[in-house]
Amino acid sequence: MGKKKGKQEEEEEDEGLLSLVGNKVFGPLRACLSKFSSEKPPQPAPEVIDLLQDMKITPRLVMQFHKTFKRLKQFDSILLRTRPDETSVASMLMLVKNHREWVAKIMVLLLDLAGFRDTVTWDGYLYVTMQFCSLSKLELAQVMFYVVCKEMKSWTVHYLTSSQLEEFYDDYYTCPVASFNTNSIDFAKLPLAKYRMQDFIELCYRFSQLINPCMHLQRSLQQSLPSLRFWSDYDNIRVYNRKISIDFFRFRKVSSLLEIMRRQAGTSIGPLTQHLQAEYSKFNALAKVSPEFNDASKFKAAVLQASEQCRPQHTGVIPLPLGVRPEAKVRLQREMQLPDWMHKHLETNEQPGDLGGQALGHAAELAEKKRDKAPSFLKVDYVPKSVEEAEELVRSTLGEVAK
Repeated sequence: MGKKKGKQEEEEEDEGLLSLVGNKVFGPLRACLSKFSSEKPPQPAPEVIDLLQDMKITPRLVMQFHKTFKRLKQFDSILLRTRPDETSVASMLMLVKNHREWVAKIMVLLLDLAGFRDTVTWDGYLYVTMQFCSLSKLELAQVMFYVVCKEMKSWTVHYLTSSQLEEFYDDYYTCPVASFNTNSIDFAKLPLAKYRMQDFIELCYRFSQLINPCMHLQRSLQQSLPSLRFWSDYDNIRVYNRKISIDFFRFRKVSSLLEIMRRQAGTSIGPLTQHLQAEYSKFNALAKVSPEFNDASKFKAAVLQASEQCRPQHTGVIPLPLGVRPEAKVRLQREMQLPDWMHKHLETNEQPGDLGGQALGHAAELAEKKRDKAPSFLKVDYVPKSVEEAEELVRSTLGEVAK
């Protein structure tokens, strides 16, 4: 085992040396060739176009993003095969200029959540970076929750244990950056053993060191794509406090098993995505023809109608995980047949039990009989009108008190 491990380490060192030498030799050559080539950016996917339109990203900005994308390709390893519209995950770290080593883990896990492990496509590069740069602090805390779950390989995404948090943030225990250092946090003395999403968000607001690396990563990406001035313009970028799902950074959401099989085979897009694209084109054509869409109420009504048509139940596609909602089951109502003796007893209308033998509804009479009544010797027709007369009446009825 020791010899095998030694051989593997030697091979990895050789590959690292080859990659380093190749990057130093071919890196300047790639940079020179990129100066003479002015390629047009590839056409993004429909989902990415929708996001860019919603964020008011102009074609000029897309050209800047593509220049940055080509600059990142210069840092790709010569041992990694990438297509013209792909770059490596390691090259994406070059977008961070300061404290790169402290946010590299978060960047890799973020791309892993989006479905990119070794290479990142042009569509994924645009979608992930634009989505991540537009998040608020509350949404970043939710993303950090999924990042910790991904790194710790948690069995569930519903909660994190204090030991998992301690293991993840152990790398920042001796961090020289004061805002990243977790030396002052004692995870063993935290009030909870399991932290769900809401509890983790409160913990991030209490200890800012837990979310500061993620915020620094966002700020670094905003500086490179395209600038902080653009992301600070609230007329273009609207701040939300949305609930972030685990597939938030995937621009192609999988909705059916058939779609998974077709994408895995590489034949075509899934039926649900195809139907959504067809309905989207119809909606765009209707928006161009009808000038009534300037009215906000009519626009919302049209959007609701289009979303109703895009539901998979109307197309016969079985979505995950439970399929089309089945029809409501009709429950059988069985009539209970009472025995003959119960019919006879109910006909008599008598109360059962110790007080039985009487018709129902005589409870008032029974209560009147049980009520406490004054003794007969206290019933007198004469009413005393003074204290002396009352004393005389008491003596005559109850007697004298023995002295």
